Amino acid sequence: MLARSMDRSTPPSLPTHVFAHQRASPAVTSANEHQTLAARDTKTGKSNGWKHWVRRLNVVITVGGYTVLAPFGYAILALLTFVWRRDRMQRARRLQTITSRAYRFMHRWLSWTRITRFDHRRALPDLPKGACVVIANHPTLMDVTAVTAMLGGATSIVKPPVYRRAMIKPLMVGLGHVEGPGPDPFRIARVVDDVIERLHWGLPVVIFPEGTRSPPNDLLPFGRVAFEIACRAKVPLVSLVITCEPVYLSKKVTLFRPPSATPQMEISVLAVDQPDSFHEHSRVLRKRVENRYRAWLRDLAATASRSYDPAAKETECQTS
Repeated sequence: MLARSMDRSTPPSLPTHVFAHQRASPAVTSANEHQTLAARDTKTGKSNGWKHWVRRLNVVITVGGYTVLAPFGYAILALLTFVWRRDRMQRARRLQTITSRAYRFMHRWLSWTRITRFDHRRALPDLPKGACVVIANHPTLMDVTAVTAMLGGATSIVKPPVYRRAMIKPLMVGLGHVEGPGPDPFRIARVVDDVIERLHWGLPVVIFPEGTRSPPNDLLPFGRVAFEIACRAKVPLVSLVITCEPVYLSKKVTLFRPPSATPQMEISVLAVDQPDSFHEHSRVLRKRVENRYRAWLRDLAATASRSYDPAAKETECQTS
């Protein structure tokens, strides 16, 4: 009876090597997979390494080509500025069309050379036709050319040191750009009047309300000029959001040190505001728009943090 009971309760014995194999199998599998992943990472690292150096070489070639060809382009545009001098409005429209096409070619070149990726052909929904004030955050140096390429031309407020450069000042004047006030607050009224004149020509105006490039993952306080112009001219205020991932040509990422991955630039419409809805109060409009931008930035940061789940990464490492 006892022997029969033991036969029922004790499972048949298996060879010891079977249990040993089962115990060793996960470790062996884990080691093999780690070797495979390490080899793959090494291969990927080498691939990204030489691609990064190729991108750096493309940056050098692009800057060299621009340095050689830009003076000829400026000279042609300066000549056209003189030829079309009789009608300032028509001259600005024609030159804006030419420069926007040049910017589109530039961004196609940057995409082809894998320096950056940006598709200017993407439509901006809800974008009003005709004159409007367009504002945006300012993460990179490419923002002006990218926005102008998408809009097909736009006037902007240019910093005085840039506007007054001898080689490009005739072009700035011909394009209808407006010299910024600089440190002199008394010149702000003149800038507002000049920009409103451009809006009456039917040209959109692009203004970065921070006044300079945005800090990483943050915004500087907004100035009031763009909102005052929209209220006085009674034109729509279009808020664009610009992202560049990974960041390139910011204040901390220089031209000749591009990131390992190709930066992808995106532009979309955040909102379109009518000044009448705010009783043409530029302070109220500025506060509402700045709060909206900061909320968008917080949502963007939250989305980025959710896309990286440390628990999932830890689980993946434990099971590999």
